[in-house]
Amino acid sequence: MEVAPKIPLSGRSLVDEDEVLDLIAKIRNALPEEMRRAEALAAERDRILEDGQRRAERIIAQAEEQAARLLRESEIIRLAQAEAERIVEEARRQAYEMESGAKTYAKKLLEILQESLAENLSVVENGLQHLEQME
Repeated sequence: MEVAPKIPLSGRSLVDEDEVLDLIAKIRNALPEEMRRAEALAAERDRILEDGQRRAERIIAQAEEQAARLLRESEIIRLAQAEAERIVEEARRQAYEMESGAKTYAKKLLEILQESLAENLSVVENGLQHLEQME
């Protein structure tokens, strides 16, 4: 289309209809795929966050169970309490790290998607601009 012959005195160009229709079809096909990718990435982000939350809750529950068991079984309650607190704190730290990592991962995926969508938008805008120039 860049080398389309110009129509004298009209400011218009002759373009190959098949080439223009093919370009329009490519643009139409690219957009639904990007939307599916966006939905898949959002679902993946949600799944990662939910998985991290479930793991964190499981770790905390296990830590609390272990702490309770230490208190019941131990003759030295003070040492058991200190160990339980350490375990709970470690579980909370791990839960925070998991959640933080999941959020970072989800943000990175969304940034990649944003860049991809921006590139596709640019293709669409260029196509529209090119079609307007052909008029």
